[in-house]
Amino acid sequence: MAGLDKILEDIRSESARSVDAVKKEAQAGYDASMEAARKEAEEQSKKILARAQLQADDLIARADSAAALEERRMLLRAKQELISDVIAKAKEAFVNLPAEEYFNLLLKLIGKNALLREGEICFSKNDFQRLPKDFAAKLVAALPEGASLNVSKEDAKIDGGFILKYDGLEQNLSVEEIFEEMKDQMTDTAGKVLFS
Repeated sequence: MAGLDKILEDIRSESARSVDAVKKEAQAGYDASMEAARKEAEEQSKKILARAQLQADDLIARADSAAALEERRMLLRAKQELISDVIAKAKEAFVNLPAEEYFNLLLKLIGKNALLREGEICFSKNDFQRLPKDFAAKLVAALPEGASLNVSKEDAKIDGGFILKYDGLEQNLSVEEIFEEMKDQMTDTAGKVLFS
């Protein structure tokens, strides 16, 4: 039986070696799979982080751009408001000039804009009430040869300045109209003065 025991012992030894070899092979496969999975997870993690970083950078860049645009809009709005304020104050200052200075300026405008025929000039109620006593004589002197204007007793519905009337044709030279016509030029000038 010693031979049988020897054979059984050899079979057991061979089985143990085979089991150990299978275990080692399984462990090596498991270790290799785990290492591959770890590396794949690491790669995927890097890709996800890189994508997230790109998205974050893009969001930050867009937020910066939007903030810069909003800042420019606010600055432009503030500049426009400031320019509008300056123009409104200039208009108010013009209308509230002392009567002599105010009407001397109007006489220059009348002289430049009067047509070479007979017409009528209308003032606002306030301006009509503060017409200088010698205005009629100054008006005649300011008009070009061939032009004639009568001062209307009716007040014009304007804030200042005047309206020239010629046989149904009206030329509006109210302060509002003059400032509106010169708005772009005054805006440019005010912008240069205020923001240069």
